[in-house]
Amino acid sequence: MDLNLDQLIDVLLSKSEQLEADLKKKSAIEELSVKQLQCIELVNELENPTVSELSERLKITNPSTSVMIDRLADKGYVKKVKSETDKRSANVHLTQKGKEAGQLHANVHHAIAQQMTCKLTDSEKDILIVLLNKAIQAFD
Repeated sequence: MDLNLDQLIDVLLSKSEQLEADLKKKSAIEELSVKQLQCIELVNELENPTVSELSERLKITNPSTSVMIDRLADKGYVKKVKSETDKRSANVHLTQKGKEAGQLHANVHHAIAQQMTCKLTDSEKDILIVLLNKAIQAFD
């Protein structure tokens, strides 16, 4: 039975969320929420951003981001380092535990991608990559 696009997206999202939850349970990142993991990924990607930079990218308020950073710091994933140029602001740095969590999460995403494409040929994977790149441009 072939599914329509809405059904396919629903199945893909549902299965990837379940796989991510299952893989998280088997790792040290089970205690982290999706938003916290996204924050850790952004700290790594942006190379020690300010809270404001994180807020903008996470699309949440500065106070909400500060609370999240404080919780991640309490759990040992990040630390705030006062800016040398502007003493009123701080940059967020990953700790070793934060770097390991980011890598574990990247591994989870890799496993999801592998599972989703395991029955595709190399040329089908290439086509899927082109199509998904076009599709995600709608989110920019």
